[in-house]
Amino acid sequence: MRNPVSRMRTATSAVSGAAVASVARALRVLKAFADHPGGIALTRLSAELGYGKASLSKIMSTLEREGFVRRDGAGHFHLTWRLLALAFGHAQRVGISGVCMPVLQSLADETDELVQLAVIEADHVLFVAKAEGPGHSLRLLPLVGVVAPTHATASGKVWLASLPDDRALDVMRRQGLARVTSRTITSRARLLAELRSVRRDGYAITDGELDEGGRAIAAPIVHRGRVVGAIAVSGPSSRLPLPRLKRLAPRVQRAARELEALWPHEVTARDFGLGVRPPNGDGRPARRNA
Repeated sequence: MRNPVSRMRTATSAVSGAAVASVARALRVLKAFADHPGGIALTRLSAELGYGKASLSKIMSTLEREGFVRRDGAGHFHLTWRLLALAFGHAQRVGISGVCMPVLQSLADETDELVQLAVIEADHVLFVAKAEGPGHSLRLLPLVGVVAPTHATASGKVWLASLPDDRALDVMRRQGLARVTSRTITSRARLLAELRSVRRDGYAITDGELDEGGRAIAAPIVHRGRVVGAIAVSGPSSRLPLPRLKRLAPRVQRAARELEALWPHEVTARDFGLGVRPPNGDGRPARRNA
């Protein structure tokens, strides 16, 4: 005869598993609304998700009762502002920096390198937040609070790559292509060719173009169809050989997607409590330890 305590544990485990599965199904339902801003009928949602109409109807009734969805006169379901209110409320309490920092710190801990977040403001790349891994005393200096040369940073390249060539050329003409190091790209034709590679790969790399002996990789953050920022990993070239840097690309891109999901509005340096300093006259960023 089975121990009653053992039977109770088995039953509790089964109930817990069912509860987790129900939450997962409800989250999948909410995510499905992203593709249906005009609402969706229960029958179509059932077909798309592969859920039975009876079980899906229970999920929708619960979401409707809790105020997360509403049903119109035609029987179509729509998301309400409840989710957005929760997200905005959280962002207001912790600030955009607090919202983004866990993503940056997770990537820094995994790579044990410097991770920086940049936003695009008035056609310039502004570094607004950083996180560092637990090891290594030798690091590149962070650029937080400064405008960095667009053409010499991986973050700048991913933004330039999102522009049509004529617009990118206009930015190059206005900002110039100052030689920051011996490896800085100062040819418009060569930079345009590299931007085509960035568009193909979905990430950008710099190899000693901003810091002698430094390398970086960045992925774009896209909000409402345009690149609004970038997340980058950087470090000494001795620790970031090109093969390792390229292997990091999927992880950096995943961090960018995570930030996209958290991006609440049009973000500027002021949202991070920063005053911004322009680069020096020679194109080198005005640096500080931050």
